[in-house]
Amino acid sequence: MIAGISLYRPGPMDFIPQYIKGKNNAGTITYDCPQLKPILEGTYGCIVYQEQVMQIVRDLAGYSLGRERFCCVRAMSKKKGDVMQKERQNFVYGNEKEGIPGCIANGIPEQVANKIYDEMIDFAKYAFNKSHAAAYAVVSYQTAWLKYYYPVEFMAALMTSVIDNPKKVSEYV
Repeated sequence: MIAGISLYRPGPMDFIPQYIKGKNNAGTITYDCPQLKPILEGTYGCIVYQEQVMQIVRDLAGYSLGRERFCCVRAMSKKKGDVMQKERQNFVYGNEKEGIPGCIANGIPEQVANKIYDEMIDFAKYAFNKSHAAAYAVVSYQTAWLKYYYPVEFMAALMTSVIDNPKKVSEYV
């Protein structure tokens, strides 16, 4: 449920077919570089959570704790093009002045590093962190349980919650 909630978002949604394919057939899972395996293995080779993006920039490019959150994930989620381009340079080539070795210095080919960065950008625009998705999953599970075991009471409470909005009441009916 947690992964499903995280994947059904505009950016991550593109990874759903890959996620399902990997879940159903582990032999189809590939990693662009060996360093990605421990990060993405639990999600069938797909980026699903913000924490994975943060770990990728730390483990592959050598970002420090904190910097990955400040520079990379924030820039991606806010869609700040100029900051994202600077971070691409840091991620791929490093930045000696800022203490970032970069992917190339860590043995990852330039083309692979750029591909990974592109996937992170697509993903991070609308990504959830795992705890956020887990909280939604708990509410979803409780809601489904109540709807299944107490359908009359559930619908009465639902319609009562929107009683001042006839359009919503009619939708729920």
